[in-house]
Amino acid sequence: MASGRWRIASGLLIVPAVVGGLAGCSGGGQSTASTSASTTASNGFTAAKLQKALLTQVNGVAAAAPATSGKYSSVSQASASKAGASGAQVTPKACSQAATEGFDPSALAGSPAAAVTFRVGTNGVSEVLVSSTAKSATTALASNVPAECKQYKETIGGKTYTYGVQEKSVSGVGSQAKVLNVHAAGTKAVDLWSLIYRGTGFVGTVTVVGPNASEQAVQQLGQQAYAFAVKSLS
Repeated sequence: MASGRWRIASGLLIVPAVVGGLAGCSGGGQSTASTSASTTASNGFTAAKLQKALLTQVNGVAAAAPATSGKYSSVSQASASKAGASGAQVTPKACSQAATEGFDPSALAGSPAAAVTFRVGTNGVSEVLVSSTAKSATTALASNVPAECKQYKETIGGKTYTYGVQEKSVSGVGSQAKVLNVHAAGTKAVDLWSLIYRGTGFVGTVTVVGPNASEQAVQQLGQQAYAFAVKSLS
């Protein structure tokens, strides 16, 4: 959005409108979790272990801030609070999460998670890993954007922006994946592409926001992030 902030899709984070590009691979940074990083899901992935499976570079650029880890609900809430998204008014109101999550967050709310964001020029990237069982992952990815939320409005600071939302299933990343696109009408500067995928024991999301964001970029980023996560978590 023109105000410089985006409610990041994929359930994930809210980050400044920053980063588009592809990732380089490496481990995670220091945790700043608001809840204990030792939180463990039934599959054994702790938030601390997930944090070490996050990318640390995007196009050679390090993370914009230390990675966060803890329960997924706490990680996402902390990110939203830092970005100051609480002042946004969404119409229809029910679309405040449904249009931008890309999956059902309630299925994973209590699961260990880790997240990181990057800035490269005027574009931005975020990655989130959430520990999951096969059942919770399937439930999370089974949700779709409601028809009434395929187009919605968001008012921030007295200005109203209109967004269009599209999603589709894709292959090549994990055992199941889909792509979500959120585009602000009337501008090429604000385009959001998010890929949500299901791995063995975890759900991952990557989001690219900005003028260079594209489906190709987010899929390539997702492939790299998934490969590194599998290697780190095995």
